[in-house]
Amino acid sequence: MSRQDRRGCFYDAYIADPLAEWDPSITADVAADIADAESAVRALNDAGMSHVSLEGLARFLLRAESVASSRIEGLQLGTRRLAHAEAAIALGGDAGDRVAAEILGNIAAMEVAVEFALSSSRFELDDLMWVHRTLMDSSSAPELGGVVREEQNWIGGSSYNPCSAAFIPPPPECVPELLADLLDYVNRDDHSPLVQAALAHAQFETIHPFADGNGRAGRALIHVVLRRRGLAPAFVPPISLVLAALSDDYVNGLMTFRHLSEPDSAERSAAAAEWMRIFAVATNRACRDAQSYSADIDAITAVWRTKLGRVRAGSSTDLLLGILPGAPIMTVESASNLIGRSKARTTDAVNRLADAGILRQRNVGRQRYRVFEATGVLDLFTGLERALANPASL
Repeated sequence: MSRQDRRGCFYDAYIADPLAEWDPSITADVAADIADAESAVRALNDAGMSHVSLEGLARFLLRAESVASSRIEGLQLGTRRLAHAEAAIALGGDAGDRVAAEILGNIAAMEVAVEFALSSSRFELDDLMWVHRTLMDSSSAPELGGVVREEQNWIGGSSYNPCSAAFIPPPPECVPELLADLLDYVNRDDHSPLVQAALAHAQFETIHPFADGNGRAGRALIHVVLRRRGLAPAFVPPISLVLAALSDDYVNGLMTFRHLSEPDSAERSAAAAEWMRIFAVATNRACRDAQSYSADIDAITAVWRTKLGRVRAGSSTDLLLGILPGAPIMTVESASNLIGRSKARTTDAVNRLADAGILRQRNVGRQRYRVFEATGVLDLFTGLERALANPASL
């Protein structure tokens, strides 16, 4: 260690105020932003329910959210590279790509979070631990999964001490009580869904209850709230895609949330309202981009069906077209599982799509596994990521 890293210091850790019994005051303009964002989420779900590829769109949006949430934490790689790694791992091989494995772990954790949100009336500590364990399973430190930290952690600065940290969360002895309070709040229903999602996420990031994976687990909590409250029964917009592009606003909003006033003060409400405004703006933009992608998928699906000619409703080919937007790289085996048809029938459907130029055969992984790639979908995904990677476009 350097001399600076060996030097001792005094530091202040931030102990969050309880959330479960708090009722913030929200100004009219912020309330209007929140109402607009909630209307946008409802419109996305209403429009999406009649989408030509309902399951495919849901899978795509969840995948986009997971990838963007990972990118905020510095885990980034190209769409095709991730999809190829996913196919290799699904076939029992080793993709040889640690970054891909961690991002795929985040996708799995998002899926688990949504499942818990829909399967029970309450979201409990065990559910949160399971989400985090799923997230960390493919990381370089799986032993940290589902384990509440017992040491002080911090964000930024040196790896050896918190002297130059940007933020220091509560000491470990405070974490269990704060987590219990947070989960009590998550299970309330007297705040609007978007207010609840925004406050729950900011409080989780402030507590920082795990040794690693807090950002991604905290953004999964957004999905839990919006699904559990029924605001987004089919699709949660990819909010992290926008937050990744507005990273400075995102971090500043969370820091503003961490007020230094009394628990029931007007200053605390004002600090939370500023964060809620940022969250509402990001949600609104995410809904617009999801709607745009939905229209693009409708258009590309229409082109596919024109190329194929007559497709019998409910056939393996019809089902395959439905899931393709959310599974742009597939094997015969994975496609068979997704559409619930035999391997023989799925093979016929895959071959038909390949003959029409909708799927393209590739070899991936060290074992050179044979997979099929929907290039049109991957191109759409890449275009959406590039558009949102430019904050000037927001």
